[in-house]
Formats: sequence, C-alpha cells, structure tokens
Amino acid sequence: MRIIVGVAGGIAAYKACEVVSRLVKAGHSVRVVMTPAAAQFVAPLTFRALSGHAVGIEAADEPAGPLSHVQLAHWAEALVIAPATASLMSRLAHGQTDDLLGLVYLGIRGPVVAAPAMEPEMWSHPRTQANASVLRADGVRLVGPAVGRMASGQEGLGRMAEPAEIVAALEDALTPKDLAGTTIVVTAGATWEHFDPVRVLTNPSTGLMGVLIANQAARRGADVRLVTGPAVPYAVDDRVRRETVVSAEEMQRAVIAMAQDADVVVGAAAVSDFRPRERLGSKAHKDDVGLNWEMVRNPDIIQSIGERYQGQKVLVGFAAETEDVLAQAEAKRRKKHLDAVVANLVGVGRGFGAGEYGAWLVTAEGPRELGGSKEHTAAALLDWIRERRAAGHGHIG
Repeated sequence: MRIIVGVAGGIAAYKACEVVSRLVKAGHSVRVVMTPAAAQFVAPLTFRALSGHAVGIEAADEPAGPLSHVQLAHWAEALVIAPATASLMSRLAHGQTDDLLGLVYLGIRGPVVAAPAMEPEMWSHPRTQANASVLRADGVRLVGPAVGRMASGQEGLGRMAEPAEIVAALEDALTPKDLAGTTIVVTAGATWEHFDPVRVLTNPSTGLMGVLIANQAARRGADVRLVTGPAVPYAVDDRVRRETVVSAEEMQRAVIAMAQDADVVVGAAAVSDFRPRERLGSKAHKDDVGLNWEMVRNPDIIQSIGERYQGQKVLVGFAAETEDVLAQAEAKRRKKHLDAVVANLVGVGRGFGAGEYGAWLVTAEGPRELGGSKEHTAAALLDWIRERRAAGHGHIG
C-alpha cells in the first residue's frame, strides 16, 4: 500500500520514526510529510533515510511537482498522522490549509488514522474534545492518547499511542470488511486433562493458529467467538469474544452453545483425545500410585458439530499429522462431515508454535497448498470461507 505519514511538531515526533520503519518493513511504500515545526524536533533527513523518499515540508508552488499536495494526495492510499498535536487537530477540524500536511489531509480519499499527543490539560479541554469529535465525524480514526509520563514530567492522559498500536490501527482501517455479517466460532490451543490437581495430559499446541484466524476475522468485520484452552498466551483482538476452558468436555459444551447461531465453525484447537477415567482430588505421590492410568476417550468436538450442522454451516477442522497428511485429512473430512480440513505436517521445528506452517486446504474439490506462514494460512482460509459464504453456504438452517 502507498501510505503518507504526517508528522506534527511535538516531542513525540521521534516516535514517528518507528512508525515509518514498521510500515516499510511490512512492505508498504511510505512518504513523509512534516509540518515546519516537526522539522525542529526530527531532521527531515532521518525520515528520508527511513522511507527512501524525499520529505515534504513546504507546500509546493507547482501543483504538478512530486511533493505537491495534489500529487501526494492522489498517490497515497492512506494517511497516518503521528503525532497529532492539539494545534494540528484544530486546523484539520476547521479545514485550514496553511501547510502541506493540511492540504494533503483535505485531498486524500483513503483512510486517515491520527494519534493525538499533548499535555493532559490540553487533551481534556472542551475545544480539543470538540475538534476530536469533528475529526471522528469526518471519518478519522483516532488512536489513543494513552496514560503516561509527559515531556513536562507529569502523568496523565495525553501520551501518544505506541507505534505498534498505530500501525495496527492503520492496517485494520485498510482491511476490507468482507466478512461483515458472518458469525464465526473458532477454537484454539491445547486442552488439559487432569490426573490430579498438579498433573495434566496435554500437547505442545500454543493456540497461535486459532488466535490468528480469530483476530484476522474480526479485522475483516466478522462477529467472532473464540474458545481457547487454558494456556494460550497470545493477544486477542478486543472485538473477539473469548471464553477460556480447561478440558475437552468444557470446550465441547462451549462450542455447542456458541455454534447454534453461528455461520462458520473452525476447530483449530488441539483437543486431547483421551482423559483419565478418574481424577484424584489430591496430588498423587510417586510412591503411592502405580504407573498405569486407565484412560477413556474424549468427545470429538468438531465431529459432533459436523453431525449436527452438516450443510447448514461452513465447518472446518484441522489435522496435524506426521505422515500421509493429505490422505489422513480427506478421511477426517469425510468421517466428520466437514466442508474443509486444514492439514499440516508436525514434527521437530514444524507445526506447534512454529511460524512456518506448510499447510493444505483439503475440500471436496481436492487439496490446495496454502504454504507460507501461519498468518498467510489464516488469511487464505478466511478467503475460502468468504467465497463459500458468497456461494450461499453456511447460512443458518
């Protein structure tokens, strides 16, 4: 994407360097527009080095020049302003165009994200709040401010949001909401089956795949319910409704309840196949018990959903295999009455917790390789779900 980073004159301007760096590393083409005051805090040469492009500061006399507001606004697909000072917010809210950044703001037609940064008294002032309301009404997405230590030394609400949060907000604004109106249930992570209060039967799954699917689906406009095992450490999007469970039986109850009004169910959790027949109420000491524990089979959650909702919802399972992955995945898809199975090889350095995935999407039309990272796999799966929904599948029956 082509993105302009606007930098206003405040002490937080130095953080814009990281914003530019993160965007460039993410593969975006970035140009920087600074107010004259911003150039007093950070040298334009710094942004030129980070972005690889000349920096715009003064409004060009020639409207056809590469750094004119006309050319910049037409070039850009999005604008992020960091920091957005009280003075800049006032000018933008009132349509003042006395600098290049103001002219670009009025000319751009893509998403605009702004990160306010100012002293707490300035942020809480009624006029600043009124300006913020005007900008929101004009479609600007404000990120922050956060509570923290100011340049003056006082603590309060006014600190600029962190660069990672600003970039995430911009990426969210750029993401098409092509799953709006779709309710998706996702499971993630390993379940725990207790032998006693301190020992469990589990597996190495971290839940990363399921969390990525849930987060990306939420960014694409879906109503997402996420059921995780007890040890999934990853951050979950605020829009995702999360329920944490421990055992396979608890996860089954949660999924059955959530699936009733869902359009899509994605079973990405690594559910324990077995559990101890009896759970001890106190810690078992090694001298008090033998080495043999009687096990019973756990419910197959995604199969129970498949048997109940086949043809009514889009149903996706996961198959982690050490060999014959495609044949095993197709057998599971048929047995469990699923629309698709995401299949991957697991082993040392592959699968659980690994960034690279090497997955296939196995459907009635045959397998297709997804490959790449888990982020790519999540996006490709959601693309397939969107296509499936567009074709009329997955509506509540």
